[in-house]
Amino acid sequence: MTLENLFFLRDVYQMNPRVHTLLALTLIENLGPTKLQALLVKKGSPKSVLDMYCRGVRKDVLSKATEIQESVKKLGGRVVSFHCREYPELLKQISDPPAVIYVKGTIPNEIKRSIAVVGTRMCSPEGKRFAELTVNHMADQNWPLVSGLAKGIDAAAHNAALSKGLPSVAVLAHGLERIHPCCNVSLANQIIKHGGAWITEHPPGTKVLKWMFAARNRILVGICQATVLAESPEKGGSMISLKLALSYNRGTYSFQPPNAYNSRWNGNRYIIAQNPKNAIKTIPSWHNQLLQESNDMRRNKKDQARATSVSKTAIEEGLKRVPTPCRPVYQQLSQDGRSILEISRATRTDITVVRTRLFILESLEMVKREPGDCYSRV
Repeated sequence: MTLENLFFLRDVYQMNPRVHTLLALTLIENLGPTKLQALLVKKGSPKSVLDMYCRGVRKDVLSKATEIQESVKKLGGRVVSFHCREYPELLKQISDPPAVIYVKGTIPNEIKRSIAVVGTRMCSPEGKRFAELTVNHMADQNWPLVSGLAKGIDAAAHNAALSKGLPSVAVLAHGLERIHPCCNVSLANQIIKHGGAWITEHPPGTKVLKWMFAARNRILVGICQATVLAESPEKGGSMISLKLALSYNRGTYSFQPPNAYNSRWNGNRYIIAQNPKNAIKTIPSWHNQLLQESNDMRRNKKDQARATSVSKTAIEEGLKRVPTPCRPVYQQLSQDGRSILEISRATRTDITVVRTRLFILESLEMVKREPGDCYSRV
């Protein structure tokens, strides 16, 4: 064996052999995720699959894998394989999970309870607000955010997570060496700084092609228990995400369009048409629907006690400043928004009276109006 080969083997085995071999397998031409998974099941190990190929191919892909490992390390990232503990459990359950992912930052501990928030790049103020309302509630529940770091809804969701101290994950359609769009570089760095992560299936230096943005959506929704559509027309990348989530049998939800005719909400209408239960009319009703459909989203007793204590304290402080007739209405409000009809039913008060009391509370800057004829506590 030549000295060159000895140094090559030394570099290879300084890395995790299984991770390195899986990385090498992803570099073999025409060996996609689905075919690779089938071979792993048949052969039993990455090494056995790699041994199917001739010596020249093995040496070539192992050498390239070493270069990629070094490149990822210089970027402050790491390679995480399908067999690693850090690999998101729910992502393993999709039909074509990537054998390895490239990660920079910290994947949240609660990643199994994460929710994807998606939508159009050209969002309206209402769509942006829907994304923010969702993330604000997720922060209260400690449900990590997953999104795509695009303009519009994605950026609004990530910014809301940062403002609430909620860890978020940005799923990229390219390598870790770049951020697209470039206007979100600062946002991406803040995600890392505040305990979140970037995830991609592409090694550094990969040429970015249009199809990659669609393909990454299977990872985006595959990581999550549920996906929420804030706003989308009938065609767009976010609709690919929602259709994938439906095919994975994951929780799939869409905000009720605030406009009955505007085509910019046709994507929302499509998702709701698949199942009326998919419609998000208020955050509390969505929360209850989500818990019914997924036990994994329920809080543990410690989280529940902490949230209840914080909410109770906030209400008690607020009640000190609320006029006596308005107190029953104020007690029914949360930070996520509740419809006037729900408040009327809960307080057994005529809707006209509820509107008047909400107007008083709004003038005192104790509540604020939300889209969909809802109000939330300030």
